[in-house]
This record gives sequence, C-alpha cells and structure tokens, in this order.
Amino acid sequence: MASNTTESNFLDQLQSPEQIQLLDTIDKLRNQGLRDHNISLPQLIVCGDQSSGKSSVLEGVTRLRFPTKEGTCTTFATELILRKNSVVSIFCTITPSKNRNAAQKEQLTTFQRTYSSPDAFDFPALIDDARECMASSSGAKGNTFFEDVLQIKYSGPDLPSLTIVDLPGIIHSHPTEPQAPRIIRNLVQRYMQDEKSIILAVINATADQENQSVLQYVQKHDSSKSRTLGIITKPDKIEEGSEDEQKFLQLSRNERTVYRLGWHVVRNRGYKEREQTDDERDESERQFFKTGVWASLPRNNVGIEKLREKLSNLLLQHIRSELPSLTGAIHNAITTTETSLKVLGNPRDEPHQQRIFLVNKAGKFKKLTDDALRGIYTDPFFAPTSSDRVPPARLRTEVQNLNLAFSHAMYNKGHQYQILEEAGFVGNDDFDMQFFSTSAKDNFEEFPSPTEIKRSRFLKHIEEQIKTSRQSGLLYLVNNGVIGHVFRQQSKPWEAIAQKHLQDVCDAVNLYIQECLSSTMDENTYHGLMRELIQPELERRQKRLDEKLQELLVPYKCREPISYDPTFSQDLYQLRIKRHLKGAQQNGGVNGATMKGSSLSQLLTKSTDDDYTSNEILDMMDTYYRKSISVYISNVTVLAIENCLITDLPSLLNPELVLEMNEDTLAAIAAESTEVRDERAELKSRLEVLQAGKRTLDEQVRKSGKNVYSKTSRPQRRSSSPSTPEAMRPRTPVSVHVTSEDEVDNLSSSFHKINVTPTTAKMAEKNPYLQQQRMPLTPPKSPRRTTTPPGSPRMKTTPSRERLNWPKNMMATVEDAADWEL
Repeated sequence: MASNTTESNFLDQLQSPEQIQLLDTIDKLRNQGLRDHNISLPQLIVCGDQSSGKSSVLEGVTRLRFPTKEGTCTTFATELILRKNSVVSIFCTITPSKNRNAAQKEQLTTFQRTYSSPDAFDFPALIDDARECMASSSGAKGNTFFEDVLQIKYSGPDLPSLTIVDLPGIIHSHPTEPQAPRIIRNLVQRYMQDEKSIILAVINATADQENQSVLQYVQKHDSSKSRTLGIITKPDKIEEGSEDEQKFLQLSRNERTVYRLGWHVVRNRGYKEREQTDDERDESERQFFKTGVWASLPRNNVGIEKLREKLSNLLLQHIRSELPSLTGAIHNAITTTETSLKVLGNPRDEPHQQRIFLVNKAGKFKKLTDDALRGIYTDPFFAPTSSDRVPPARLRTEVQNLNLAFSHAMYNKGHQYQILEEAGFVGNDDFDMQFFSTSAKDNFEEFPSPTEIKRSRFLKHIEEQIKTSRQSGLLYLVNNGVIGHVFRQQSKPWEAIAQKHLQDVCDAVNLYIQECLSSTMDENTYHGLMRELIQPELERRQKRLDEKLQELLVPYKCREPISYDPTFSQDLYQLRIKRHLKGAQQNGGVNGATMKGSSLSQLLTKSTDDDYTSNEILDMMDTYYRKSISVYISNVTVLAIENCLITDLPSLLNPELVLEMNEDTLAAIAAESTEVRDERAELKSRLEVLQAGKRTLDEQVRKSGKNVYSKTSRPQRRSSSPSTPEAMRPRTPVSVHVTSEDEVDNLSSSFHKINVTPTTAKMAEKNPYLQQQRMPLTPPKSPRRTTTPPGSPRMKTTPSRERLNWPKNMMATVEDAADWEL
C-alpha cells in the first residue's frame, strides 16, 4: 500500500485550487468553441491503431470500464475530464461541432446522461446513445463519423486533475463504411497537427512498430519529436527472451525512436482478469514489472500509477508553458469580439433606443454630406480609391465634372445645324472649347453632331417661312415669329441633352447616398431607411427636377425670342461685319477707299427684299442663340440641379426629422433584425467567457512569473532534451522522470558537495542571454564547498533549472556542460 500512498500524496500536490481552476478554465474555453476563432488550447490526445490497447490505458487512468462491442469502433472524439472531489459524479454531454447549424446545436445540447457510480457507468450504451443523437440531428444513417465531441465529466475522491481527448482508433478498412478509414485518419491528424496538443501515441507490443500507423502520423505532425509521449501496451504478450522483447525494451528506454517526453509501458488487464478490481489490476501490473527484463526499466516509466502521475504533471506543465501565448491569443479574440460588438452598436429594442441610434446616424450623414457638397474631403470616408475614377463619396467633384460635360455637349451638339458660309466662314463654330477637359466629352457620345448646311440653303428655308408668315406693313419688317421658329429648330437638342445630364446627376447623388449610409450603419437599417424615407424623397425630388427643366424650357419652346441684353445689338453688328469682311477677302480684298465710298448698309443689302429679310432673321437668330445657350446652361445647373436637388441634400436625413418620426416608421427603419439580436447575444456570451478566462490566465501568468511551482507542487526533474537530430542519438537516452519530494530534496542537497568553477567571460560572450538579463556570471555559492583533489576527473552535469530559476533556454545539456567543473 506504500505505492498507493505515494501516488495519493503526489496527486494531492497537483490538486491545489489554483491549478484546478486553471484546468477548469481551459476546459471551459474549449467548450465555448475557441477553436472557431483559431485559438488552440493545450490538451492531451490519445491516439492509436484499433486494438492498440487505448481502452485499457483509459481504464487504468480513469478507473472507468471502457469495454466495446466486438467489431465496432468509436465514430467521434471523446473528451474525458477528471477532477478530484469527495462526491462521485459522472455527467455526460455532447459538444456540437462548429459546422452544425443553430437547430442542430440546440438538439445536441439537450443530450445528457448521468451515472451515480463507476459501476453504473455503461460505456457501450453511452456510445450508442450519443451516436444516435448525433445522427438524428443531421438525418445521417449508419455508422457515420461526426466532428461532435462526447464529453464525460468524472469527479471522485481518487482521481487526478486531468483532461484527455480520446480519438477513434485508426483503421484500414470498414465493412459497411468504405469512407470510414479516411475520415478517421483526417480526424486524428487534425488533432495531431495542433501544436498545442500533447500526443499520447499508444502502440501494441504484439505488432511490429513499423506497421503501426500512429507512429507514422507522429513523424509527420511532430517531426521534432518534442510533444509526443509513447505508450507501450501488452508487454506481457511478448515471448520472453525473443528478439521482439529486446526491440520493445530498447524502445521503452528511448533508444530506438527517441521522444523528448520518452516512453511509458503499461500492462493491460487480460481476459481472465476482467473481473479484477482496480486495486487488484494495479497490483498485478506492479508484480509483472518486478520480474524479467522489464524490471530493469526505471519505475517512473512503467505502470498505470506512474502514468497517471506523469500525465497530470505533463498537462499542468504544458498548460503553464503555453499560458503567455494562449493569453495573447485570447486577448486578440477579445479585441475582435469587442470590435464586432462595437460595429453592431447598442441594442435597439425600445423606441427611445431606436431614436437615439438614428439621430446619431442622421448627424453623421448631415456632416458628411455638408462636407461632400463643399468639397472638403478630410474625413476618411472621402479617401480616394486606387482607380482614376472619382469616388462616389466626392459628390461635389463629380457634379462639377458632370456640369462641365453638359456645357461641352451643349456648345458642341446643342445646335441642330452647322451653318457653313460659301466664303469659308462658319457661323456656329467659334465657341471657346479650351475651357473643357477632354474627359468631359465622353458623357454625351450618343448624341449626333450638328448637321452641316450651307448658308444659302438655310436662307432658302427661312424664305419659305417668310412667305408663309407675312405680316401687314412694310416688307422689310422682320417677322419675330419667324425668328422664334428658326431658333426652336436650331435649339431642338437642348431638352434631350439636359434630360441626360439631370439623370447623370441623380445617379451620382444616389451613389453618394448609398455609399454614405451603407458605411455608417448596418445593412438592415440601411435598407429600411432607403425603403421608408430616402428613396421616396429622392423620387419626389427627381420629379421636381423634371418639372423645373420643363419650366426652364418654356421661354425657348413656347415663347417668342426676347432679350434685354444691352450687348445684343453690338454682337449683331459685329457678326455682320465679320461675315462681310470674310466674304470681301474671299473676293479679292477690301481697301479703305471702298469702305469709305460705300456704306455698311449698302454692303449688306441683297438683291431682293426677301433676301434682306432672311439674312436679318438668320443673324438675329444666331445672335440670340449665342446669348441664350449660356443662360440656359446656367439655369439648368443652378436653378434646377442646385436648387431642386443638391443644396438641401443634407435634409434627407437630419436629427430634426428623426425626432419627429412616428414610432411605426422608426421601428421599420431602426429596429434590429432577429439575426443581429442573436449575433449580439452570442458575442456578449463569448466576450464574457473570454474575459473570465483571461482574468484567470493572467493570474496564472502572474504567479508563474514569480514562481512557476509552489512548494507543494514541485515539478518533475526532466533530463536534458535533445533538440537536434545529432543530439537525439540513442547513446544519450532521455525520459520523463517524476521524482518524489524527498528525492528532490536529496538531489538538491547533493549540490552542496559540488565545487563549481565560475562561469568565464568567454561563456558570457557566447550566450547573449546572460548579457541581456544582466545575470551573474557565476552560479550561487554553496555554503558547504569542498575542494576537488588535483587530478580528479571532470564530470559533466546539468544544474537544476528550477532551483536556479533560470530560463529554459539556459539549461545546459549533457553534451554542452563543459564549463561546469566539479
């Protein structure tokens, strides 16, 4: 019973409230689905081929019976959570996979099984019930493999604090599920490739090591062999004195396949021993390892008792070593979750919450729109894109460019006819186009260029109008109605060009509003706002814009030409002079005597009355056209676009409008969708768990920074760990050695007899860590120091890292300890 007492004492040292709290926190974080956020958690995973003895190992560790039906295999992972407690309790649930939908997760979380004692625990029935629940939730049939996890929480007085994930046994074929081997391999390898998983690779001593798939997967996913503990089962089934016995003996000594964590050997409960109690099973195992070749192995590397101690200590050390990186990962997850919550904003279930939310959004919209109309682009919202195109957010720039394109089109394509003089003078081509950018010419390509017509032909057309429109009085009087008729024919494209321009501006405004609103609120509110408020108002404004255009066209479509421009007569006079001079130059030139001997009126007079009147009408129409087109362009851009659409654009959504909004409209716009409410609840729940876990982990990190282990929780003394292939040669086997408290004290006291040569400056130069940490170049002096006799052989040893409290990378290996002298 001494061994049981030693085991109990050691396990008690690993059961402090802080350590149990740490393990519980890791388990809780795992249950909350932190893997969904790519956060790996420290864990022990049990892997092995089918019939490798995994069940026997788990039976020995947990003291639960894990018999399985012949020919069947587990189709999902099982998480075993062991905790010491005075009351025995076995509680089983299912943790749904992240790939399950909400309804399936809800159904799986209802699965519960409770057992009052280990004797009442029925593992085969539990497996069948869990499989049936997983299958019914997804509609699957047969022995389908699942990513869900069966969780068994077992509390009892003689249990270690330990969490182990048992994976399905690796198989090579399945009688009814051809895909089963591949699915199991993928499941096992997904767990193994997680760098925070300690792999417990279980192999069967009755099969060749090379033929056991689990070791091949270890080589693939733990090539450094730093996080695998090998477990050998069924050593009693090997023929004594055989070559196989020697091979597995060397393997157990860490001489064939070298793992940093070493190997451990356990003896399974045989068929004839199936009725043994747990204590009888353990005693039979102890007696086996006292005989034969296995008696030569260190006691810390054989038996289920030492394995239970080793796993408890191993998991605790592993969690502590991963605390800093785990805390950082959780901190990042907290930041991400808080950002997601911030994006969702405050809850909006009540009318006052909805009104406050929408008032804030309205204020933001008004400010951005004021800046957009003034062309002040300092807010990040207006940041330019990588393309050359003007961003929709820069509304004033876009409207200005569209107005320039409109003006360019009006001056180039606004007239129906391009009137050509026989003398080479073009009547309508002298507008200054240098003002317009090249890009402005592309907006109105669908409009045709003016039709070219000679002046003489156009005058014939005017004469026909004169003949059908003669008034009373002198024949030389110009009919104002004919001027209006000719002008309306010439300005016919104005309306279509303006309509195209107004539509382009409305599209630009729509794009801006969509960009502005979608960037400041969630999608549900954006669509509600567009549906209930913005789109109807934009349609009303566009209708008002069309009405304003028709109003602006009335003077040119329905009224006779009229102008009070004092420069009209002067421009008319200059037009006549220019045309006359062009014609005179074409006919041989005009000298000063000719100009003095002939009056201007005589030079302009034609042969008939109608010729004279037609020329007068054409010149007046041309002059009036030039005066009117500039006015029309200004009216369309200012009176229509600015006054009817652009100027009061911020009033589309402003705080005053929201304050006056009735509750029905408010709810239709600002109420949250069910999806948003569910997402917020999920994020809040996740944030609470993350923050609670972070507080516990921070406390553990703080404690470990001062003293990684308390006095009542001494660490195992680990031999130097090979980190390179050269260092991992069989001549220097290593293994995990768990020492008792007395052994550690005896070992530490022996250091008082060691004469340590001070560390040289040369050693400090080779180790920058000493310089960086400003650590003393000599280890602490022992109060009892003896002098090494001359000629005594030098010994190589490794000082206790835990005693000196030096970092892990300061541990001198057996090969590199030349600077330490006895």
